[in-house]
Amino acid sequence: MSRNRAIAVYAAAAAITLYGALLRLDAFVGKYGVLDHPAWARVMTHQVAAFARIVRPAGVRWQKEAKPYVGGDPINYLKFGREMTSFYQPHVREPVFLAATRASLWALDGQDAAVSLASAAGSVLMIVAAFLLGAALVGPLAGLAAALIVAIEYDFIVWSVDGWRDDTFTAFVVLSAWALLRLHERPSFGRAVSAGIVCGLACLTRITALSFVVPALIWIGVAGGRQSRRERVELTALAAVLAAAVLGPFMISCAMATGDPFFAIDYHTSYYRFAEGVTSPQPMSARAYVWQKFAARPIATLDVGATGTFVRPFVSKWNGLRVWLPLGAFLSWCALAGLAACLFSAKGRLLLLVTVCSLLPYAFTWNVGAGGEWRFTMHAYPLYIVAATYAIALAPRLVRRQALPAIARRSIVVAGAAAVATAAYLALPWFVVREAVASGDSVSVEAGPRDHVFFRSGWTPPVTEGTVTVRYSHEPRAIVHFPLPAKGDYDVVVRADPVPPDAESPAMILCNRQLAARITLGRTPGRVGSYKFSLPREWTKSGDNELAIVPGAALGVRLWHIRILPMRPSSAAR
Repeated sequence: MSRNRAIAVYAAAAAITLYGALLRLDAFVGKYGVLDHPAWARVMTHQVAAFARIVRPAGVRWQKEAKPYVGGDPINYLKFGREMTSFYQPHVREPVFLAATRASLWALDGQDAAVSLASAAGSVLMIVAAFLLGAALVGPLAGLAAALIVAIEYDFIVWSVDGWRDDTFTAFVVLSAWALLRLHERPSFGRAVSAGIVCGLACLTRITALSFVVPALIWIGVAGGRQSRRERVELTALAAVLAAAVLGPFMISCAMATGDPFFAIDYHTSYYRFAEGVTSPQPMSARAYVWQKFAARPIATLDVGATGTFVRPFVSKWNGLRVWLPLGAFLSWCALAGLAACLFSAKGRLLLLVTVCSLLPYAFTWNVGAGGEWRFTMHAYPLYIVAATYAIALAPRLVRRQALPAIARRSIVVAGAAAVATAAYLALPWFVVREAVASGDSVSVEAGPRDHVFFRSGWTPPVTEGTVTVRYSHEPRAIVHFPLPAKGDYDVVVRADPVPPDAESPAMILCNRQLAARITLGRTPGRVGSYKFSLPREWTKSGDNELAIVPGAALGVRLWHIRILPMRPSSAAR
Protein backbone atom coordinates (compact mmCIF):
# COMPACT_ATOMS: atom_id res chain seq x y z
CA MET A 1 0.00 0.00 0.00
CA SER A 2 1.42 3.37 -1.04
CA ARG A 3 2.13 6.01 1.56
CA ASN A 4 -0.61 8.36 0.33
CA ARG A 5 -3.16 5.57 0.33
CA ALA A 6 -2.08 4.49 3.82
CA ILE A 7 -2.48 8.06 5.07
CA ALA A 8 -5.96 8.23 3.53
CA VAL A 9 -6.98 4.90 5.10
CA TYR A 10 -5.78 5.85 8.57
CA ALA A 11 -7.36 9.29 8.27
CA ALA A 12 -10.66 7.65 7.36
CA ALA A 13 -10.30 5.24 10.31
CA ALA A 14 -9.67 8.18 12.63
CA ALA A 15 -12.72 10.02 11.25
CA ILE A 16 -14.92 6.96 11.76
CA THR A 17 -13.63 6.54 15.30
CA LEU A 18 -14.29 10.21 16.05
CA TYR A 19 -17.81 9.89 14.64
CA GLY A 20 -18.46 6.85 16.83
CA ALA A 21 -17.14 8.75 19.84
CA LEU A 22 -19.53 11.66 19.11
CA LEU A 23 -22.49 9.28 18.91
CA ARG A 24 -21.52 7.81 22.28
CA LEU A 25 -21.13 11.29 23.79
CA ASP A 26 -24.61 12.16 22.55
CA ALA A 27 -25.98 8.96 24.09
CA PHE A 28 -24.37 9.78 27.43
CA VAL A 29 -25.84 13.27 27.56
CA GLY A 30 -29.24 11.97 26.47
CA LYS A 31 -29.29 9.26 29.13
CA TYR A 32 -27.38 10.82 32.02
CA GLY A 33 -27.35 14.55 31.41
CA VAL A 34 -24.56 17.13 31.31
CA LEU A 35 -21.62 17.54 33.69
CA ASP A 36 -20.72 20.88 35.24
CA HIS A 37 -17.20 19.92 36.29
CA PRO A 38 -14.34 19.49 35.67
CA ALA A 39 -13.85 22.03 32.88
CA TRP A 40 -13.08 19.53 30.13
CA ALA A 41 -16.17 17.49 30.97
CA ARG A 42 -18.33 20.65 30.94
CA VAL A 43 -17.05 21.52 27.46
CA MET A 44 -17.62 17.99 26.20
CA THR A 45 -21.16 17.62 27.53
CA HIS A 46 -22.29 21.16 26.64
CA GLN A 47 -20.51 22.46 23.54
CA VAL A 48 -19.26 19.27 21.89
CA ALA A 49 -22.47 17.35 22.68
CA ALA A 50 -24.46 20.09 20.90
CA PHE A 51 -22.52 19.28 17.73
CA ALA A 52 -22.93 15.54 18.37
CA ARG A 53 -26.72 15.96 18.25
CA ILE A 54 -26.39 17.24 14.68
CA VAL A 55 -24.66 14.07 13.44
CA ARG A 56 -27.08 11.73 15.21
CA PRO A 57 -29.82 10.11 13.05
CA ALA A 58 -33.10 11.98 13.36
CA GLY A 59 -35.01 8.89 14.45
CA VAL A 60 -32.74 8.12 17.40
CA ARG A 61 -33.81 9.11 20.90
CA TRP A 62 -32.13 8.23 24.18
CA GLN A 63 -34.19 7.28 27.20
CA LYS A 64 -33.30 9.24 30.32
CA GLU A 65 -32.01 7.09 33.18
CA ALA A 66 -34.06 7.88 36.26
CA LYS A 67 -31.71 6.04 38.65
CA PRO A 68 -28.24 5.96 37.07
CA TYR A 69 -26.13 2.85 37.64
CA VAL A 70 -28.54 1.33 40.17
CA GLY A 71 -29.51 -2.33 39.94
CA GLY A 72 -26.52 -3.87 38.21
CA ASP A 73 -22.77 -4.25 38.06
CA PRO A 74 -21.94 -0.58 37.24
CA ILE A 75 -22.64 0.60 40.78
CA ASN A 76 -20.34 -2.16 42.03
CA TYR A 77 -17.62 -1.14 39.57
CA LEU A 78 -17.77 2.35 41.06
CA LYS A 79 -17.49 0.92 44.55
CA PHE A 80 -14.66 -1.43 43.60
CA GLY A 81 -12.85 1.30 41.66
CA ARG A 82 -12.92 3.63 44.65
CA GLU A 83 -11.72 0.85 46.95
CA MET A 84 -8.97 -0.40 44.63
CA THR A 85 -5.67 -0.64 46.48
CA SER A 86 -3.42 -2.15 43.81
CA PHE A 87 -3.74 -3.36 40.25
CA TYR A 88 -3.17 -7.01 41.10
CA GLN A 89 -5.27 -7.10 44.25
CA PRO A 90 -7.21 -10.36 44.80
CA HIS A 91 -10.79 -9.64 43.84
CA VAL A 92 -14.00 -11.04 42.39
CA ARG A 93 -13.52 -8.69 39.42
CA GLU A 94 -10.51 -8.65 37.15
CA PRO A 95 -8.46 -5.42 37.37
CA VAL A 96 -8.48 -3.81 33.90
CA PHE A 97 -11.96 -2.32 34.03
CA LEU A 98 -11.63 -1.48 37.72
CA ALA A 99 -8.42 0.42 36.92
CA ALA A 100 -10.16 2.18 34.02
CA THR A 101 -12.99 3.16 36.36
CA ARG A 102 -10.53 4.42 38.97
CA ALA A 103 -8.69 6.50 36.36
CA SER A 104 -12.03 7.89 35.15
CA LEU A 105 -12.98 8.78 38.73
CA TRP A 106 -9.78 10.82 38.95
CA ALA A 107 -10.52 12.49 35.60
CA LEU A 108 -14.09 13.38 36.61
CA ASP A 109 -13.37 14.52 40.18
CA GLY A 110 -14.93 11.41 41.69
CA GLN A 111 -18.34 11.65 39.95
CA ASP A 112 -20.32 8.47 39.31
CA ALA A 113 -20.31 9.28 35.59
CA ALA A 114 -16.75 7.93 35.63
CA VAL A 115 -18.03 4.39 35.06
CA SER A 116 -19.75 5.60 31.88
CA LEU A 117 -16.51 7.20 30.73
CA ALA A 118 -14.68 3.92 31.32
CA SER A 119 -17.17 1.83 29.35
CA ALA A 120 -17.43 4.43 26.56
CA ALA A 121 -13.65 4.45 26.20
CA GLY A 122 -13.78 0.68 25.77
CA SER A 123 -16.47 1.06 23.13
CA VAL A 124 -14.39 3.60 21.17
CA LEU A 125 -11.39 1.27 21.40
CA MET A 126 -13.66 -1.42 19.95
CA ILE A 127 -14.06 0.66 16.78
CA VAL A 128 -10.30 0.83 16.36
CA ALA A 129 -10.00 -2.89 17.02
CA ALA A 130 -12.63 -3.69 14.37
CA PHE A 131 -10.67 -1.66 11.82
CA LEU A 132 -7.42 -3.45 12.64
CA LEU A 133 -8.99 -6.92 12.52
CA GLY A 134 -10.85 -6.26 9.27
CA ALA A 135 -7.70 -4.88 7.67
CA ALA A 136 -5.64 -7.86 8.85
CA LEU A 137 -8.12 -10.48 7.65
CA VAL A 138 -9.34 -8.89 4.43
CA GLY A 139 -7.85 -5.47 3.67
CA PRO A 140 -8.04 -1.76 4.51
CA LEU A 141 -11.46 -1.15 2.94
CA ALA A 142 -12.95 -4.06 4.86
CA GLY A 143 -11.40 -2.67 8.02
CA LEU A 144 -13.01 0.70 7.42
CA ALA A 145 -16.37 -0.92 6.71
CA ALA A 146 -16.20 -3.00 9.89
CA ALA A 147 -15.21 0.04 11.93
CA LEU A 148 -18.08 2.09 10.50
CA ILE A 149 -20.64 -0.60 11.30
CA VAL A 150 -19.36 -0.91 14.86
CA ALA A 151 -19.32 2.88 15.22
CA ILE A 152 -22.97 3.36 14.22
CA GLU A 153 -24.53 0.14 15.55
CA TYR A 154 -27.33 1.29 17.86
CA ASP A 155 -27.02 -1.49 20.43
CA PHE A 156 -23.29 -0.89 20.76
CA ILE A 157 -23.98 2.80 21.38
CA VAL A 158 -26.74 2.13 23.93
CA TRP A 159 -24.60 -0.23 25.98
CA SER A 160 -21.45 1.86 25.64
CA VAL A 161 -22.33 4.52 28.22
CA ASP A 162 -24.07 2.40 30.83
CA GLY A 163 -20.94 1.47 32.76
CA TRP A 164 -20.48 -2.21 31.99
CA ARG A 165 -17.12 -3.84 31.32
CA ASP A 166 -18.41 -5.75 28.27
CA ASP A 167 -17.38 -3.00 25.84
CA THR A 168 -13.81 -3.09 27.14
CA PHE A 169 -13.77 -6.88 27.03
CA THR A 170 -15.09 -6.81 23.46
CA ALA A 171 -12.34 -4.40 22.46
CA PHE A 172 -9.64 -6.66 23.89
CA VAL A 173 -11.15 -9.80 22.35
CA VAL A 174 -11.08 -8.17 18.91
CA LEU A 175 -7.59 -6.77 19.50
CA SER A 176 -6.47 -10.24 20.59
CA ALA A 177 -7.92 -11.75 17.42
CA TRP A 178 -6.02 -9.12 15.40
CA ALA A 179 -2.73 -9.73 17.21
CA LEU A 180 -3.12 -13.51 16.96
CA LEU A 181 -3.90 -13.31 13.23
CA ARG A 182 -0.75 -11.26 12.65
CA LEU A 183 1.34 -13.67 14.70
CA HIS A 184 -0.10 -16.61 12.75
CA GLU A 185 0.46 -14.94 9.40
CA ARG A 186 4.10 -13.97 9.96
CA PRO A 187 5.59 -14.76 13.37
CA SER A 188 8.12 -12.23 14.60
CA PHE A 189 9.44 -10.99 17.91
CA GLY A 190 7.35 -7.80 17.80
CA ARG A 191 4.16 -9.63 16.90
CA ALA A 192 4.74 -12.20 19.63
CA VAL A 193 5.19 -9.42 22.19
CA SER A 194 2.04 -7.57 21.09
CA ALA A 195 -0.03 -10.78 21.03
CA GLY A 196 1.15 -11.80 24.49
CA ILE A 197 0.44 -8.42 26.06
CA VAL A 198 -2.96 -7.93 24.41
CA CYS A 199 -4.10 -11.46 25.24
CA GLY A 200 -2.96 -10.97 28.83
CA LEU A 201 -4.98 -7.75 29.07
CA ALA A 202 -8.03 -9.54 27.64
CA CYS A 203 -7.70 -12.11 30.44
CA LEU A 204 -7.35 -9.32 33.00
CA THR A 205 -10.63 -7.85 31.74
CA ARG A 206 -12.36 -11.19 31.93
CA ILE A 207 -10.36 -14.24 32.86
CA THR A 208 -12.73 -16.32 30.72
CA ALA A 209 -10.65 -15.05 27.77
CA LEU A 210 -8.40 -18.02 28.51
CA SER A 211 -11.01 -20.09 26.68
CA PHE A 212 -9.78 -18.70 23.35
CA VAL A 213 -6.27 -17.47 24.17
CA VAL A 214 -4.93 -20.90 25.11
CA PRO A 215 -6.30 -22.86 22.11
CA ALA A 216 -5.41 -20.05 19.69
CA LEU A 217 -1.78 -20.00 20.83
CA ILE A 218 -1.60 -23.79 20.62
CA TRP A 219 -3.09 -23.62 17.11
CA ILE A 220 -0.53 -21.05 15.99
CA GLY A 221 2.30 -23.07 17.48
CA VAL A 222 1.42 -26.29 15.66
CA ALA A 223 0.08 -24.81 12.41
CA GLY A 224 2.29 -24.85 9.39
CA GLY A 225 3.76 -21.70 7.92
CA ARG A 226 6.67 -20.17 6.09
CA GLN A 227 8.85 -20.19 9.18
CA SER A 228 10.42 -23.33 10.54
CA ARG A 229 8.41 -25.24 13.12
CA ARG A 230 11.01 -24.44 15.78
CA GLU A 231 10.90 -20.70 15.12
CA ARG A 232 7.10 -20.68 15.14
CA VAL A 233 6.96 -22.62 18.41
CA GLU A 234 9.55 -20.38 20.04
CA LEU A 235 7.73 -17.18 19.11
CA THR A 236 4.36 -18.59 20.14
CA ALA A 237 5.89 -19.69 23.43
CA LEU A 238 7.16 -16.14 23.91
CA ALA A 239 3.64 -14.79 23.41
CA ALA A 240 2.29 -17.35 25.89
CA VAL A 241 4.95 -16.48 28.47
CA LEU A 242 4.19 -12.76 28.15
CA ALA A 243 0.44 -13.39 28.46
CA ALA A 244 1.13 -15.47 31.57
CA ALA A 245 3.40 -12.74 32.94
CA VAL A 246 0.60 -10.16 32.51
CA LEU A 247 -2.12 -12.40 33.97
CA GLY A 248 -0.11 -14.47 36.45
CA PRO A 249 0.25 -11.98 39.34
CA PHE A 250 -3.54 -11.61 39.55
CA MET A 251 -4.07 -15.37 39.67
CA ILE A 252 -1.30 -15.75 42.23
CA SER A 253 -2.76 -13.04 44.46
CA CYS A 254 -6.20 -14.67 44.25
CA ALA A 255 -4.68 -18.07 45.08
CA MET A 256 -2.83 -16.65 48.09
CA ALA A 257 -5.89 -14.79 49.41
CA THR A 258 -8.64 -17.31 48.66
CA GLY A 259 -6.93 -20.57 47.73
CA ASP A 260 -8.42 -20.36 44.23
CA PRO A 261 -6.47 -18.80 41.33
CA PHE A 262 -9.72 -18.74 39.32
CA PHE A 263 -11.62 -16.96 42.08
CA ALA A 264 -12.83 -14.28 39.65
CA ILE A 265 -14.69 -16.99 37.69
CA ASP A 266 -15.66 -19.44 40.37
CA TYR A 267 -17.14 -16.84 42.71
CA HIS A 268 -19.98 -16.18 40.28
CA THR A 269 -21.27 -19.76 40.15
CA SER A 270 -23.15 -18.91 43.36
CA TYR A 271 -25.37 -16.54 41.35
CA TYR A 272 -26.27 -19.14 38.73
CA ARG A 273 -26.85 -21.84 41.34
CA PHE A 274 -29.13 -19.50 43.27
CA ALA A 275 -31.03 -18.68 40.05
CA GLU A 276 -31.58 -22.43 39.61
CA GLY A 277 -32.92 -22.76 43.15
CA VAL A 278 -29.77 -24.22 44.72
CA THR A 279 -29.15 -22.62 48.11
CA SER A 280 -26.15 -24.68 49.20
CA PRO A 281 -23.43 -22.46 50.74
CA GLN A 282 -20.75 -24.84 49.51
CA PRO A 283 -18.60 -23.05 46.88
CA MET A 284 -18.25 -24.62 43.47
CA SER A 285 -15.82 -24.00 40.62
CA ALA A 286 -17.08 -23.09 37.18
CA ARG A 287 -15.61 -26.31 35.81
CA ALA A 288 -17.42 -28.40 38.44
CA TYR A 289 -20.64 -26.45 37.84
CA VAL A 290 -20.68 -27.22 34.12
CA TRP A 291 -19.51 -30.79 34.64
CA GLN A 292 -22.32 -31.38 37.14
CA LYS A 293 -24.79 -30.32 34.47
CA PHE A 294 -23.25 -32.72 31.95
CA ALA A 295 -23.27 -35.57 34.44
CA ALA A 296 -26.93 -35.03 35.37
CA ARG A 297 -28.40 -34.17 31.96
CA PRO A 298 -25.81 -34.69 29.19
CA ILE A 299 -28.19 -34.26 26.26
CA ALA A 300 -29.96 -31.21 27.68
CA THR A 301 -26.61 -29.62 28.54
CA LEU A 302 -25.31 -30.32 25.04
CA ASP A 303 -28.44 -28.71 23.62
CA VAL A 304 -28.03 -25.63 25.80
CA GLY A 305 -24.33 -25.39 24.88
CA ALA A 306 -24.97 -25.75 21.15
CA THR A 307 -27.62 -23.03 21.27
CA GLY A 308 -25.43 -20.79 23.39
CA THR A 309 -22.41 -21.20 21.11
CA PHE A 310 -23.78 -21.26 17.58
CA VAL A 311 -27.34 -19.91 17.58
CA ARG A 312 -28.33 -17.43 20.26
CA PRO A 313 -25.25 -15.14 20.05
CA PHE A 314 -25.72 -14.80 16.29
CA VAL A 315 -29.49 -14.38 15.99
CA SER A 316 -29.67 -11.88 18.86
CA LYS A 317 -27.48 -9.42 16.97
CA TRP A 318 -28.06 -7.34 13.80
CA ASN A 319 -31.05 -5.36 15.08
CA GLY A 320 -29.13 -2.21 15.97
CA LEU A 321 -28.63 -1.16 12.34
CA ARG A 322 -32.34 -0.56 11.77
CA VAL A 323 -32.05 3.14 12.68
CA TRP A 324 -29.82 3.68 9.65
CA LEU A 325 -30.83 1.29 6.92
CA PRO A 326 -32.39 -2.19 6.89
CA LEU A 327 -28.90 -3.69 6.72
CA GLY A 328 -29.16 -6.21 9.52
CA ALA A 329 -30.63 -9.11 7.56
CA PHE A 330 -28.25 -8.57 4.63
CA LEU A 331 -25.18 -8.39 6.87
CA SER A 332 -26.25 -11.44 8.86
CA TRP A 333 -26.38 -13.53 5.68
CA CYS A 334 -23.04 -12.10 4.62
CA ALA A 335 -21.63 -13.04 8.02
CA LEU A 336 -22.85 -16.63 7.63
CA ALA A 337 -21.23 -16.78 4.20
CA GLY A 338 -18.05 -15.23 5.56
CA LEU A 339 -17.84 -17.66 8.47
CA ALA A 340 -18.29 -20.54 6.03
CA ALA A 341 -15.59 -19.12 3.75
CA CYS A 342 -13.24 -18.86 6.73
CA LEU A 343 -13.05 -22.65 6.76
CA PHE A 344 -10.95 -22.53 3.59
CA SER A 345 -8.23 -20.10 4.67
CA ALA A 346 -5.60 -20.35 7.42
CA LYS A 347 -6.39 -16.94 8.90
CA GLY A 348 -10.11 -17.63 8.62
CA ARG A 349 -9.84 -20.87 10.57
CA LEU A 350 -8.03 -19.05 13.35
CA LEU A 351 -10.79 -16.42 13.45
CA LEU A 352 -13.39 -19.21 13.69
CA LEU A 353 -11.46 -20.81 16.53
CA VAL A 354 -11.33 -17.53 18.45
CA THR A 355 -15.02 -16.86 17.84
CA VAL A 356 -16.28 -20.27 18.93
CA CYS A 357 -13.95 -20.69 21.91
CA SER A 358 -14.64 -17.17 23.18
CA LEU A 359 -18.35 -18.04 23.45
CA LEU A 360 -17.91 -21.29 25.39
CA PRO A 361 -17.80 -19.71 28.89
CA TYR A 362 -21.27 -18.23 28.32
CA ALA A 363 -22.79 -21.05 26.29
CA PHE A 364 -24.06 -23.07 29.25
CA THR A 365 -25.59 -20.29 31.35
CA TRP A 366 -27.58 -18.24 28.84
CA ASN A 367 -30.82 -19.89 30.07
CA VAL A 368 -30.10 -19.26 33.77
CA GLY A 369 -31.05 -16.00 35.48
CA ALA A 370 -29.66 -13.02 33.59
CA GLY A 371 -27.06 -15.18 31.82
CA GLY A 372 -28.69 -14.57 28.46
CA GLU A 373 -28.23 -10.80 28.40
CA TRP A 374 -27.08 -9.37 25.07
CA ARG A 375 -23.89 -7.98 26.56
CA PHE A 376 -22.43 -11.38 27.44
CA THR A 377 -21.93 -12.23 23.77
CA MET A 378 -21.24 -8.67 22.64
CA HIS A 379 -17.63 -9.61 21.96
CA ALA A 380 -18.64 -11.97 19.13
CA TYR A 381 -20.56 -9.29 17.23
CA PRO A 382 -17.54 -7.44 15.76
CA LEU A 383 -16.11 -10.83 14.76
CA TYR A 384 -19.34 -11.58 12.89
CA ILE A 385 -19.19 -8.13 11.28
CA VAL A 386 -15.63 -8.71 10.09
CA ALA A 387 -16.74 -12.08 8.69
CA ALA A 388 -19.49 -10.25 6.77
CA THR A 389 -16.92 -7.91 5.22
CA TYR A 390 -14.86 -10.98 4.29
CA ALA A 391 -17.79 -12.43 2.35
CA ILE A 392 -18.43 -9.13 0.57
CA ALA A 393 -14.74 -8.90 -0.38
CA LEU A 394 -14.88 -12.42 -1.82
CA ALA A 395 -18.01 -11.71 -3.88
CA PRO A 396 -16.13 -10.46 -7.01
CA ARG A 397 -14.54 -13.91 -7.33
CA LEU A 398 -17.97 -15.32 -8.15
CA VAL A 399 -17.74 -13.79 -11.64
CA ARG A 400 -14.33 -15.29 -12.39
CA ARG A 401 -14.82 -18.35 -14.51
CA GLN A 402 -11.64 -20.04 -13.33
CA ALA A 403 -12.72 -19.76 -9.69
CA LEU A 404 -16.20 -21.24 -10.17
CA PRO A 405 -15.26 -24.96 -9.87
CA ALA A 406 -13.48 -24.43 -6.54
CA ILE A 407 -16.35 -22.28 -5.26
CA ALA A 408 -18.87 -24.92 -6.31
CA ARG A 409 -16.95 -27.69 -4.55
CA ARG A 410 -16.60 -25.69 -1.38
CA SER A 411 -20.26 -24.67 -1.47
CA ILE A 412 -21.31 -28.31 -1.70
CA VAL A 413 -19.11 -29.20 1.28
CA VAL A 414 -20.42 -26.31 3.37
CA ALA A 415 -24.05 -26.94 2.41
CA GLY A 416 -23.75 -30.63 3.25
CA ALA A 417 -22.12 -29.98 6.61
CA ALA A 418 -24.68 -27.27 7.40
CA ALA A 419 -27.56 -29.58 6.52
CA VAL A 420 -26.24 -32.35 8.78
CA ALA A 421 -25.58 -29.93 11.65
CA THR A 422 -29.01 -28.32 11.27
CA ALA A 423 -30.78 -31.68 11.20
CA ALA A 424 -28.93 -32.81 14.33
CA TYR A 425 -29.69 -29.53 16.10
CA LEU A 426 -33.39 -29.68 15.23
CA ALA A 427 -33.57 -33.30 16.44
CA LEU A 428 -31.95 -32.59 19.81
CA PRO A 429 -35.18 -31.41 21.55
CA TRP A 430 -36.65 -34.89 21.06
CA PHE A 431 -33.84 -36.47 23.02
CA VAL A 432 -33.91 -33.69 25.61
CA VAL A 433 -37.56 -34.46 26.34
CA ARG A 434 -36.89 -38.19 26.49
CA GLU A 435 -33.96 -37.67 28.87
CA ALA A 436 -36.07 -35.51 31.18
CA VAL A 437 -38.92 -38.03 31.33
CA ALA A 438 -36.46 -40.87 31.96
CA SER A 439 -35.01 -38.86 34.85
CA GLY A 440 -38.42 -38.51 36.48
CA ASP A 441 -39.00 -34.84 35.60
CA SER A 442 -42.07 -33.15 34.23
CA VAL A 443 -41.35 -31.76 30.79
CA SER A 444 -43.27 -29.72 28.23
CA VAL A 445 -43.44 -30.24 24.48
CA GLU A 446 -43.94 -26.63 23.42
CA ALA A 447 -44.74 -24.84 20.21
CA GLY A 448 -41.68 -22.90 19.12
CA PRO A 449 -38.88 -22.52 16.58
CA ARG A 450 -37.51 -26.06 17.15
CA ASP A 451 -40.78 -27.97 17.54
CA HIS A 452 -40.94 -29.63 14.11
CA VAL A 453 -39.91 -33.01 15.46
CA PHE A 454 -43.04 -32.97 17.65
CA PHE A 455 -45.59 -31.19 15.42
CA ARG A 456 -45.36 -33.11 12.18
CA SER A 457 -48.88 -32.93 10.73
CA GLY A 458 -52.11 -31.00 11.12
CA TRP A 459 -50.63 -27.76 12.47
CA THR A 460 -49.81 -24.28 11.24
CA PRO A 461 -46.30 -22.93 11.76
CA PRO A 462 -45.68 -21.54 15.27
CA VAL A 463 -47.16 -18.11 15.98
CA THR A 464 -46.02 -15.83 18.82
CA GLU A 465 -48.89 -14.08 20.58
CA GLY A 466 -47.66 -11.85 23.37
CA THR A 467 -45.43 -13.98 25.59
CA VAL A 468 -46.84 -17.29 24.35
CA THR A 469 -45.96 -19.20 21.17
CA VAL A 470 -48.77 -21.42 19.86
CA ARG A 471 -49.77 -23.57 16.91
CA TYR A 472 -53.21 -23.76 15.32
CA SER A 473 -54.70 -26.98 14.02
CA HIS A 474 -55.80 -26.88 10.38
CA GLU A 475 -56.86 -30.49 9.88
CA PRO A 476 -59.61 -32.56 11.55
CA ARG A 477 -56.93 -34.49 13.45
CA ALA A 478 -53.83 -32.65 14.67
CA ILE A 479 -51.08 -34.89 16.03
CA VAL A 480 -48.34 -34.20 18.56
CA HIS A 481 -45.52 -36.74 18.74
CA PHE A 482 -43.67 -37.21 22.02
CA PRO A 483 -41.02 -39.67 23.27
CA LEU A 484 -41.30 -41.98 26.26
CA PRO A 485 -38.36 -43.96 27.64
CA ALA A 486 -40.51 -46.97 28.58
CA LYS A 487 -44.05 -48.30 28.75
CA GLY A 488 -45.90 -47.16 31.83
CA ASP A 489 -48.71 -45.13 33.32
CA TYR A 490 -48.28 -41.41 32.63
CA ASP A 491 -50.29 -38.28 33.23
CA VAL A 492 -50.44 -35.61 30.55
CA VAL A 493 -51.60 -32.00 30.65
CA VAL A 494 -52.76 -30.29 27.45
CA ARG A 495 -52.73 -26.47 27.37
CA ALA A 496 -55.09 -25.39 24.60
CA ASP A 497 -57.95 -23.06 23.63
CA PRO A 498 -60.71 -23.42 21.03
CA VAL A 499 -60.69 -21.50 17.76
CA PRO A 500 -62.43 -19.05 17.74
CA PRO A 501 -61.54 -18.28 21.37
CA ASP A 502 -65.05 -17.25 22.46
CA ALA A 503 -66.58 -20.61 21.46
CA GLU A 504 -66.87 -23.85 23.40
CA SER A 505 -66.24 -27.10 21.63
CA PRO A 506 -66.14 -30.76 22.59
CA ALA A 507 -62.93 -32.49 21.62
CA MET A 508 -61.42 -35.95 21.77
CA ILE A 509 -57.85 -36.75 22.68
CA LEU A 510 -56.39 -40.01 21.42
CA CYS A 511 -53.13 -41.62 22.50
CA ASN A 512 -51.73 -44.01 19.93
CA ARG A 513 -55.26 -44.20 18.45
CA GLN A 514 -56.85 -45.04 21.81
CA LEU A 515 -59.48 -42.66 23.21
CA ALA A 516 -57.75 -41.06 26.19
CA ALA A 517 -60.21 -38.29 27.08
CA ARG A 518 -63.24 -36.30 26.04
CA ILE A 519 -62.91 -32.66 26.96
CA THR A 520 -64.75 -29.41 26.35
CA LEU A 521 -62.50 -26.73 25.00
CA GLY A 522 -63.39 -23.34 26.39
CA ARG A 523 -61.75 -19.99 26.90
CA THR A 524 -60.06 -19.38 30.24
CA PRO A 525 -59.70 -15.60 30.77
CA GLY A 526 -56.08 -14.53 31.14
CA ARG A 527 -54.56 -17.96 30.51
CA VAL A 528 -54.50 -20.90 28.15
CA GLY A 529 -56.93 -23.66 29.13
CA SER A 530 -55.54 -26.70 30.98
CA TYR A 531 -56.77 -30.30 30.61
CA LYS A 532 -55.25 -33.21 32.52
CA PHE A 533 -55.79 -36.90 31.79
CA SER A 534 -54.06 -40.26 32.23
CA LEU A 535 -52.40 -42.59 29.74
CA PRO A 536 -52.50 -46.20 30.95
CA ARG A 537 -49.58 -48.52 30.45
CA GLU A 538 -51.43 -50.53 27.79
CA TRP A 539 -51.56 -47.55 25.45
CA THR A 540 -48.00 -46.25 25.77
CA LYS A 541 -44.79 -47.59 24.31
CA SER A 542 -41.09 -46.95 24.46
CA GLY A 543 -40.10 -44.48 21.76
CA ASP A 544 -42.41 -42.42 19.55
CA ASN A 545 -45.96 -41.89 20.85
CA GLU A 546 -48.79 -39.93 19.24
CA LEU A 547 -51.30 -37.64 20.88
CA ALA A 548 -54.09 -36.68 18.48
CA ILE A 549 -56.43 -33.79 19.22
CA VAL A 550 -59.76 -33.99 17.39
CA PRO A 551 -61.88 -30.86 17.93
CA GLY A 552 -65.61 -31.13 17.37
CA ALA A 553 -67.53 -29.65 14.45
CA ALA A 554 -65.43 -27.43 12.20
CA LEU A 555 -63.63 -25.69 15.05
CA GLY A 556 -59.90 -25.82 15.51
CA VAL A 557 -57.58 -25.76 18.49
CA ARG A 558 -54.92 -23.31 19.61
CA LEU A 559 -52.20 -25.34 21.35
CA TRP A 560 -49.46 -23.98 23.59
CA HIS A 561 -47.92 -27.20 24.86
CA ILE A 562 -48.48 -30.65 26.25
CA ARG A 563 -46.82 -31.49 29.53
CA ILE A 564 -45.71 -35.03 30.31
CA LEU A 565 -45.62 -35.87 34.01
CA PRO A 566 -43.28 -38.52 35.46
CA MET A 567 -44.21 -42.17 35.20
CA ARG A 568 -46.27 -43.19 38.21
CA PRO A 569 -44.11 -45.20 40.68
CA SER A 570 -46.59 -48.07 40.82
CA SER A 571 -46.23 -48.44 37.05
CA ALA A 572 -42.43 -48.40 37.11
CA ALA A 573 -42.39 -51.17 39.73
CA ARG A 574 -44.26 -53.59 37.48
